[in-house]
Amino acid sequence: MQEKERHNHWEQDWLEGKISSAEAKSFAEDPASFEALSKYIETASTLKVPEGKSKEDVWNSIEANISASPKAKVISINRRYWLTGVAASFILIVSAFFLFDGAFEGKVNVSTELAEVQTIYLPDSSIVYLNAETEISYSKKGWETNRVLMLSGEAFFEVKRGSNFTVNTANGKVEVLGTSFNVRSRSQDFEVACKTGRVRVTEFLSETQQILTPGLKTKVKSGELIEPLELNVSNVDLWRSGEYFLESTSIEEGFEELERIFNIQIVQELSASELGRVGTWDFDKNNLTESIQSISQTMGFNFEIDGDKVIIKQK
Repeated sequence: MQEKERHNHWEQDWLEGKISSAEAKSFAEDPASFEALSKYIETASTLKVPEGKSKEDVWNSIEANISASPKAKVISINRRYWLTGVAASFILIVSAFFLFDGAFEGKVNVSTELAEVQTIYLPDSSIVYLNAETEISYSKKGWETNRVLMLSGEAFFEVKRGSNFTVNTANGKVEVLGTSFNVRSRSQDFEVACKTGRVRVTEFLSETQQILTPGLKTKVKSGELIEPLELNVSNVDLWRSGEYFLESTSIEEGFEELERIFNIQIVQELSASELGRVGTWDFDKNNLTESIQSISQTMGFNFEIDGDKVIIKQK
């Protein structure tokens, strides 16, 4: 019984030094889980305490920021992705602290609610357009020479030329000098499209990289970035004008995007296989009915709008 409990909590036992690395690796149900956590811990170990700060000051600040974080939605996820998410969240929090220096001095957080978009001007006059349910954070201190921000959600960037500009997400990072591009990082979904200039995209776990030029996009598939695909440049940031073009997207992801755009709740009892069906959808932020029909008519569903709820039914 004790052995089974240790197997279920090998991550905690390993971090607390109760078991060796070899034992932890043997207990991991998925070897990738052990490798992912090892990579994040190795990265965190290379970080240094900012000058003039004690280790106690650093950890007190990090703990305060973790405690202040909003509660996340409760979802059912695969154990490997849970571990990856926890590790990624930890390293992003710690990395942000050291990148921004001075216990988050001058830190700026901006977020959007459901059905809300915002335009943000960064200290160098670069512009960030935030889609619904998106958050960015950055430090104004030393911005001109250290242009780094954190992103969760979707945003389109128009970057002024200058020092390196880096967008960090839980899934990967995007690096540019001066260009315009779109980044989407939600749950395990990570997609980057280039409108102008040139960007380098890195996926964290596999460490695969792709270079994008105007009219190309890449996304994660089977744990790695795929070879760049061509797309219509005008579609890169179409959502900014209230139009959404979702190509090769599952019904489940389409429903989630509708909920995000219109601040509605979709009630459905479709099977997992139905929700996994893929199609191409056109949504118009100013027309809920037509947007829902984009999915329902092509996939053979009926729907009923009841206030802020949309009820999906099989025909």
